[in-house]
Amino acid sequence: MGQTRRNKKYLALDVGFKRIGVATSLSGIIASPSGIIERKTNRETFSEIERLIKKYGITTVIIGLPLTSNGKKTKMAEKIEKFAEKLKSYLENKKLNIEIVFQDEYLTTATAENLETLKKRNRKDDIAAALILEEFLSNRSTF
Repeated sequence: MGQTRRNKKYLALDVGFKRIGVATSLSGIIASPSGIIERKTNRETFSEIERLIKKYGITTVIIGLPLTSNGKKTKMAEKIEKFAEKLKSYLENKKLNIEIVFQDEYLTTATAENLETLKKRNRKDDIAAALILEEFLSNRSTF
């Protein structure tokens, strides 16, 4: 029998050109904004993601995929898919068998920017990652 959602630990990534918003769910129920990764080289970025995976015992990485309102891939979505392929290869080379799943992130960054509690613009990326993770968790039905 596979792991249930409560046994899994999730890391969500809201991938942008300059920054990656990060959120975690260590219970499989609640998503928490967990910071920002400043993008540098892929190697440095992947190393930071690897560090978080090991730190939190992550089993699944959820990556936000920007689709249009009618579900079609954007150019950024294609870039993110390539990023995810490279990340998966990097993790496999590090002997980490981590599931990578895509989650539609339509409007999550805009929603994060509009939350009244966000006075600082630099918090939108990890809030967007938490919204991506919450959407993913709400679509899962197994406990």
